[in-house]
Amino acid sequence: MTPRFFKVERSQHAYLTFIAESYEGLCTISTVDNKNGIIRIMSAAGQERDLEGLLTALGEEIGIKEIFDYQQHANGAHPR
Repeated sequence: MTPRFFKVERSQHAYLTFIAESYEGLCTISTVDNKNGIIRIMSAAGQERDLEGLLTALGEEIGIKEIFDYQQHANGAHPR
């Protein structure tokens, strides 16, 4: 399971979480940066296709946008 990062309006975060949780076992959602509305979504094994369909629908409904380079950016911004 590779984590994927998304930006979502903070006002939509609870709605997104509620919808995702209604699909029990589909994915986990974690807040990475609450101030900027960055979340991490990890698909459950074998659920990638269903998750993709949900994310596509939510993208149209609430404007969730994937951030493809977040992990690299975060690693550079927070050296260990």
